[in-house]
Order: sequence, then structure tokens, then C-alpha cells
Amino acid sequence: MGAGVEAGRAGRYDEAERHFKRAVQQAEELGPQELGRSLNNLGELYRRQGRLTDAERMFTRALAVKEVLGPDHPDIATGLNNLAQVYIAQGRIAAAVPLLERSLLIQEKTLTDEHPVLARTMLTLAQIYRAMGRDNEAFVLEVRTKLLRDAP
Repeated sequence: MGAGVEAGRAGRYDEAERHFKRAVQQAEELGPQELGRSLNNLGELYRRQGRLTDAERMFTRALAVKEVLGPDHPDIATGLNNLAQVYIAQGRIAAAVPLLERSLLIQEKTLTDEHPVLARTMLTLAQIYRAMGRDNEAFVLEVRTKLLRDAP
């Protein structure tokens, strides 16, 4: 998997895709956590390339695989966020909301208040709420995020 990440960072997307696909094949035997992570990496590569349909397919499959880890597993929160980002890029804002809401619930249970992913999810959800005219809900999340960042 490291070779795929390296190739992707260097912009060698075809090479990265080959590495990630090989990792997916190998992970089939290693269990749901490794398979989910490998599918997630391939989905992220596709998302960065603008191949949103392919990314959606990989992230959806990764989530389905990871569900056996338990409903509050942190890898599920990551998968939900990734799929939500695809939906946002596709202009499917309403479809992203329940994913981000569920991700936030998982993160609140499994991450510390100082974890940067928690604040990032809150801000993304707040921006979507604002875009949907749900200003009160957006305000609550914005205040919570500010309190997290200002905490000692």
C-alpha cells in the first residue's frame, strides 16, 4: 500500500491504481478492516482524479465491508466522510448530510475533543447546513467548533 500512496503523491496515478488494486486483492484474505482500508485508498485516488463515480463505488463497498467492525468503529466514520465528500463534489448535498451526521456521532464517541477530524467534520456539516438554510443547526456546530479550538 505504501508504494501506491507514494505513486499517488507523485502524480503517477496509473501506477498508484495498480498498487491499490493489488492491495485490494491481497486484503480480501486479511479481513474487513484491511479490505476496507484498501478500498478506501483506491476510492481516494479516484476522488483526487475526479473519477467520482468510481470513487463512490469504492467508498460504498468499503463501508459495506467495514460495517462488520461495529456501528461505532472509527473506520466507518472515515468511510462516511469520504463518501460524503464525493456526494458534495457531485452536488448531492442532501445525500451527504446523513453521512456526515452519522460520522459526527461516531467521532464524538471515539475521538478526543482535540482531534482535528472532529472539528473538520463539524465545520463541513455546518457549511452544508448553511447552504440548506438550516442556520440554527449551522450556528450550533460553528460555536461548538470554536469552543473546541479555543479550549486549553
